[in-house]
Amino acid sequence: MAKIKYQFNPHTLTFDVVRIPFYKRFAKILIHLVFYTGIFLGLGYSFSIIYDTPVERALKRSNAEYNLKYELAQKRILQLNQSLAAIEEKDNNIYRAIFEADTIPFSIRKGGYGGHQKYSNLSNSSNSAILLKTLRSLDELTWRAYIQSKSFDEVIDLAKNKEKMILCIPAIQPINVKDLGRISDFYGMRIHPITRRRTMHNGIDFAGPIGTPIYATGDGVVIEAGYSFHGYGNQVVVDHGFGYKTRYAHLHDISVKVGQKVKRAEMIGTLGNTGRSTGPHLHYEVIVKGRTVNPINYFNDMTEEDYQKMLEGYSSQFLD
Repeated sequence: MAKIKYQFNPHTLTFDVVRIPFYKRFAKILIHLVFYTGIFLGLGYSFSIIYDTPVERALKRSNAEYNLKYELAQKRILQLNQSLAAIEEKDNNIYRAIFEADTIPFSIRKGGYGGHQKYSNLSNSSNSAILLKTLRSLDELTWRAYIQSKSFDEVIDLAKNKEKMILCIPAIQPINVKDLGRISDFYGMRIHPITRRRTMHNGIDFAGPIGTPIYATGDGVVIEAGYSFHGYGNQVVVDHGFGYKTRYAHLHDISVKVGQKVKRAEMIGTLGNTGRSTGPHLHYEVIVKGRTVNPINYFNDMTEEDYQKMLEGYSSQFLD
């Protein structure tokens, strides 16, 4: 039963019943409700700070597991990067160098694994930074592994053809040691004997008597045999494969024809004085992948006796 409140009336000397308006009673109830609700929420918030709910504990465990797995994955990616980098270094500096193959630039090894739009669908993700870093690292590893695999395929092919490659690479002087008079001009910049201008000399000049035999310096196929109007006179160009070519210029006679296969130490012509020449000599060039190099680096130190035995060995192939 609700309590009835009374108030003394001095005019009537009696106690009158106090009537509380409804809105005041409602306001009082509302104030109490807000007060106790605030206390409840405050206590709940304090409790949540100190103690985790079962759902929060489960989420924290999951996050801890994911963080651990992410750290392990990053360590594994780092280890793979280091291992692959070591393999790439050996490939460039050892494996490919052995077979005189071009090194693979770092820009090719690392590039080419996707444009900037590849991960655009992840930009709005809550963990986009972590996802992008991981996916880019994995894509880079995948691309580098692919390039390295292709490089090893090439090295394997070079290894299988090593014996053939050894026979094809220019490795002897084009003139018999006993017939060699002197080297009249070396590879490099010089004053041209005709124009008197400083120009690049792309080969070595061997001076000698007209008619001195000229020999192929490695196995290959004749791709040019005839007169050149570029100053070389009678010339022979042999394609040895593996990126190597040799040029024999100013010849007196040519003993081979285009398309003919030649062997190292096979006679291809004789020394002459044709074209832009100031005297009898052989102009000899070694061309590697389209660029001339110093031929002297491809000469074996052979005695006259060794050279003669090599020529006799070539001749005996056709007598057996």
